[in-house]
Amino acid sequence: MRQPIQIVKTIAIFLLLLLFFLSAAITVQAAGSVSMLDLQKVENPDYTRITFTFSELPKFTSEHSGQRVDLLLTNVKLGSGLRTLPESERVVNFMMAEKREELLVSILLRRHPQQVVTEVKQDPPRLVMDILWDVADSSRPAVAFRIADMPPRKAGRRAAKLLQESPWQGHWNDFFRDYRTYWKMDLPINFTLPQLPALITSEDSPLWPLQQHADKNMFLSLIQTATGLSKLDQQQIYLRDLLLVEAQLRTGATEAAVARLDSLRRREGGESVRVEYLTAYGQALNEQPYVALLTLQELLPSLVESDLLLPFIQFLTAEAALAVGKDQVALNYLQTTGIDWPASLQLPLEMRIADAHVGSGELEQAIAIYRDLVEEPGLLDFYRFSLNRAGFGAFKNGDYKFSSIIYRRLIEPFQEAPGDDLLLFAAGTSAYESGDLGWGMIGLQRATLDRPETEGGDRGKLRLVDHELIIGGELALAQAVDKYAKLGVRSQYFPVREEARFKSALALFLLGEHEESVTQLMRFRREFSSSRLLREADLLILQQLPTVISKLLQQKKDLRAVVLAEQNRKLLLRSGFDKKFLRDLATAFGRLGLYERSSRVLLYLLDRTAGQPEQQHIYLPLTQSFLNRQEYQLASQYATTYLDKYPQGEDAGALFGILLNTFVREGRQEELLSWLERKNRPSSKALEIRAAYIYWQQGDMQRVAEALERIYRDGGSLQVKEMALLAEAYYQLRKNSAAEKIYRQLHNDPDYGVQSRYRTAQILLRQQQRQGAIVLLKRVVETDGVTRWGKLAQDLLIQEQH
Repeated sequence: MRQPIQIVKTIAIFLLLLLFFLSAAITVQAAGSVSMLDLQKVENPDYTRITFTFSELPKFTSEHSGQRVDLLLTNVKLGSGLRTLPESERVVNFMMAEKREELLVSILLRRHPQQVVTEVKQDPPRLVMDILWDVADSSRPAVAFRIADMPPRKAGRRAAKLLQESPWQGHWNDFFRDYRTYWKMDLPINFTLPQLPALITSEDSPLWPLQQHADKNMFLSLIQTATGLSKLDQQQIYLRDLLLVEAQLRTGATEAAVARLDSLRRREGGESVRVEYLTAYGQALNEQPYVALLTLQELLPSLVESDLLLPFIQFLTAEAALAVGKDQVALNYLQTTGIDWPASLQLPLEMRIADAHVGSGELEQAIAIYRDLVEEPGLLDFYRFSLNRAGFGAFKNGDYKFSSIIYRRLIEPFQEAPGDDLLLFAAGTSAYESGDLGWGMIGLQRATLDRPETEGGDRGKLRLVDHELIIGGELALAQAVDKYAKLGVRSQYFPVREEARFKSALALFLLGEHEESVTQLMRFRREFSSSRLLREADLLILQQLPTVISKLLQQKKDLRAVVLAEQNRKLLLRSGFDKKFLRDLATAFGRLGLYERSSRVLLYLLDRTAGQPEQQHIYLPLTQSFLNRQEYQLASQYATTYLDKYPQGEDAGALFGILLNTFVREGRQEELLSWLERKNRPSSKALEIRAAYIYWQQGDMQRVAEALERIYRDGGSLQVKEMALLAEAYYQLRKNSAAEKIYRQLHNDPDYGVQSRYRTAQILLRQQQRQGAIVLLKRVVETDGVTRWGKLAQDLLIQEQH
């Protein structure tokens, strides 16, 4: 029985010892901890200085990464009553986190600092962190109120007038008639294989019949004859196969030709250039134009100018370059000097030069060539790639009639083929643009009705809605809003959706439906973020936003107004904003009670408009937002900054008044009087009256008088209350005549009449006019004896009568 008791005693002793050591360790740890006693921040254009004051210097490490600065303090506790630093123009957030024996201070900045330097100071123990700014840096990352998507502010005059003014600005009605997006329709290129130089020149050769078939373009006969030839030597077999390959390529037996060419490339026969040329042609026919281009580009450097195949190889190289979209490369090959082009390539050469000009954007040169070639028999019928480029190039160049002629020639050969919807549309829209409304409407309606839900059909529908709007009135404009919107949702083709959605929002703008127009334009910006119409969307939003927000405020829809402003903050920063808009925004925040949110938004705008004229308009609403939050220190800080930067600014008076209020609320008497005594401080009637009352509370009657006299000197006038204050200041200063003059004007005032008559009597006594003074005092006692001034008059009267 004693053994369990002994075990219990042992455990108890162990626990007591453990508790003793733990308490000792805790005591030692507590005794060694450091307290953070104070935090101060000073802003300077070149740096921000943050000072941490401690009971004694702690161990620390600091790190700077991007827009964040971390200070890790060892064995530091927060002192009681320590207040964290508020956000500011450069500091977004100031966070502290305690974990075990460490305190982490994280500072989130609005932009990247140039350098962060932390130094140790004594007396008192403190760490001084200097965050150095690159004052020349005008592009700042976005860190504020969840706006990570904010772009850097563009340099230049209002971002080059909002990415340059739109040509449609002020001519929005013309947009429906004149704006157009171009379609993309690539027809396959037909590679040219002209008559080649004779391979067999001797009539005695067993291969002569094959050469005769080739000369007469009888390639099927050539194939048939070739199969019956026998008893040929190796060279003759090589030449026969080469003629047979050409015939197979010309008759559509491409796979057989390519296989035979592969064999020929491994054999010796003296016609390796022709073999490589035909190999490249086969590759091109097999939809491998890149491979063909590489084959030919490897072959060309090995050729001499006298080589009979050089022009053919040069031309095929250009065609391969056209096929892969290298139009300038093709043009360089086609216009190489020193090439003796054979007659068989003269017309195709001109055609391909025109094709390359279109691809390179040189439309006028191209159209001139196409016009010369369009009547060549069969040429454009074979070169349909060129025919398509001719029609498209003419349309882009504004030659709509020629474009219409070309596209109508393409419709029949490609009827029911892939892409015929775009041909129908192209034929219709080019005729419409040329003024041929008959053919134009027929073509557009055919595309819409015969090829619904295709790109050509949807483009045709879009142009028909444009036409209805152009010839109609306001009713047609209203109907177009819905038609554009439906097409913008239904169409599977991005360019159609993009154009239709923008036109729907534009029609709403022209109808005066500004809020709905802005809503649609904002959605357009989100869903078509790479659109070529973003500039126009931005301009329309900016043109309507002040009106929309003003109307929302009138309707007391403050939340909607604030949300709209924040959603479009990028545009406001890029393009600027006027003072009224900023005040409206601040009004909305204020009525919603979102003072902290207002401060954060305005601080961000302040930082992003550095060096811009709009910045000075931000200080007043920003300071008011801090005032509403009872952040008097920050309110006075930004008011002071404004007054230092813009002493003659439009808002100087209002901000000076706020500055005085913050000094009074915080009891900062020295600063209050120092600012009032500045020579060039803002002055207005309201400010001078405010100064007079402050001086009155200080008992400085001379300055009371000077402040109120300044109003008279500036051509102003005083209300009764301030007249009484000035008279009282004169009375205290013993300026009897001046005081009496004002008091006599106030004898019959219901609020200040009794005081004025009493003070007038006192002044008369000072001037040894005892009889007049007694008469005045008796009148005060008779009419107002129960008032404070009446009792004073009664006491003075008794004193004077004895």
